[in-house]
Amino acid sequence: MLALSRSFRTEHILYMLSVMSTLAIALAVGVQPLFLDEVLKIPFEKAGTINAHLTVVTEMISLFVVGYTGFRYGRTFRAQLIFYGFLCILIGSLLAPWSGRLQIAIGVGGLAFYYLMRTLISIGTNTVQMETTTWMGDVSVHDHKPKLMLGVISMMVLGSTILYSIIIQIPHDTGTVNFVLALPILVGLAGALLTRYNLHKTTRPGTELKERPYDRIWSLVTGDARMQLCFAASFYTRADMIVVSLFLSLWLNSMADMVGASRLYATAHAAGLMGVVGASTLISIPVWIRFMEHHSRVAAIGAALALSGLGFVMLAFVVNPFQWIVVLPLIVIGMGSGGALIAPKVLANDLAPKDILGPLQGLFFLTGGIGLVLMVQSGGYYFDAVGPSSPFILMGTGNLLFTLYAVWLILKGFNENAQHEILEKKHKTKLNLKPMIFMASTLPLIWLVGRVLMSGYVPGNSVGQMPVGFINRYLGDWAFNFLLFSLALRPIYEITGVKKLAQYSRMIGLYAFFYALLHVLTYLWLEWIFNWHEIVDDVTKRSFILLGVIAFLIMIVLAATSHNQIIRQMGGKRWKFLHKFTYTMNILVALHFIFAATHENGEAYAYASLVAVLLGYRAHQAWKRRNGTRDLQRKRHAILPT
Repeated sequence: MLALSRSFRTEHILYMLSVMSTLAIALAVGVQPLFLDEVLKIPFEKAGTINAHLTVVTEMISLFVVGYTGFRYGRTFRAQLIFYGFLCILIGSLLAPWSGRLQIAIGVGGLAFYYLMRTLISIGTNTVQMETTTWMGDVSVHDHKPKLMLGVISMMVLGSTILYSIIIQIPHDTGTVNFVLALPILVGLAGALLTRYNLHKTTRPGTELKERPYDRIWSLVTGDARMQLCFAASFYTRADMIVVSLFLSLWLNSMADMVGASRLYATAHAAGLMGVVGASTLISIPVWIRFMEHHSRVAAIGAALALSGLGFVMLAFVVNPFQWIVVLPLIVIGMGSGGALIAPKVLANDLAPKDILGPLQGLFFLTGGIGLVLMVQSGGYYFDAVGPSSPFILMGTGNLLFTLYAVWLILKGFNENAQHEILEKKHKTKLNLKPMIFMASTLPLIWLVGRVLMSGYVPGNSVGQMPVGFINRYLGDWAFNFLLFSLALRPIYEITGVKKLAQYSRMIGLYAFFYALLHVLTYLWLEWIFNWHEIVDDVTKRSFILLGVIAFLIMIVLAATSHNQIIRQMGGKRWKFLHKFTYTMNILVALHFIFAATHENGEAYAYASLVAVLLGYRAHQAWKRRNGTRDLQRKRHAILPT
């Protein structure tokens, strides 16, 4: 009984810490557009891209840091990670309001400094959310897991709703903007103290695994189509609220002058509308619970994604977001989000063995982070280049696409009631991830082509149409994204122990080359119309283009030697030596990005930092292997008789 009492006490503390971290990031993201506008004076025509870049870059760095620390140290030092996560929230929130003053006082770029502070806040909140979610899955009593997860989700939504409806509407000048931005200081301090005096001595969760669980999770996900649907839903669900919050606020700010309202009022109005979304999400949760009692979890996921997708598409057709009609699609989005938050977690709880449910919930969180990065980055580009409705079309089409997958599962017989939704051999579907990676990797191109066709782009005439600069930058950024994905794959499978991920490295690298090729063709054709004299003159004048050309030439050689037959002809040693130039290429691309960016843009430096971290990991592993080889040789020499 004492052990059971301690388990419940730990659950409630984790429950509270998870909600606190959600409130911290909701405050930071909610006030971000207004802070950039009022304090840092960012030009509004760049607002969509810069706000999206801030969210994307901080999330990408956070995913790398949180993923590594969670996989490496989470099973033993989970309480310490939560404590340091709240410290990151505290430090980032304490220093973020000073970004504008530092820009004036010591010449430090205010936006670059704000990038750093938002990164700290993001690392802190993601660390707390991942570790508390995973820990709750580990220590909670099995019969109470679904109820506990529903309680956590309900409280997180309730807290965010209160924030958006009341607290975010406080700002009326620069001083109060800074005040709201500083509110997470209290959250960081309270969370650190609560962790220090309640969890810090608890270093090992109740169902600690002696081995790495990720091979078993990999087998579970690739062996059951319903679990694949759970991860697909989590990929989009986490981005729902962020996309609505960020781009609805930007949309209202862009329309403020037209309707005679101030941008401060527009931000407050956006917060009120987000309160509507949160309230509808909260109200829908009991309905979804009732739905799952009478229908299958798969049907609930499909219905939730369909509602959310429909709401986003409806929102894209709203002309004036200040009119009352905007409330209807927001209610639909909120209702869909409620089901998409709950149903995948409940279904995963049904399918997963008890001892790996904690790590599985952690992977759900990371999957949602990856989806957030992809959706917000593309949405920011579309907001500036195409129009305010574009990010909502992006989200709507994605949700509806995964709805079709849920319908396919139901037609195949995966629609039993909850008590029958157990992993069975007849429902096992071994998955080759290459088709899924192919589909996911072509989505950025499909989105771009669709928007170009809708904009009616004509080379050499961009008036009223999609600008060529947008197309070129978009393709270049996605080439760099895939380079980072490819570079990160080895650390991921070495840390998690899922060696099967290695087989997808070449495919992702070739997609990086594909987008880089389109990036170069856009520069040659759409920008210069193959005017080689002007192109050569431009390359010699702008050093970052020369760096890009060198990196692309290296990429051509690497892509051309990626075929199995060429590898056999070259021999393994020569091929490996040649492909070490991947590291040089990544450095050149990072420099290309830095020199091409404006001086206040911190995104380029964040990407370069990721390259440095990933290459540093490779260098560290190579150093360990060399030292291990030397130690082994010394031992052999010591054993041999003299």
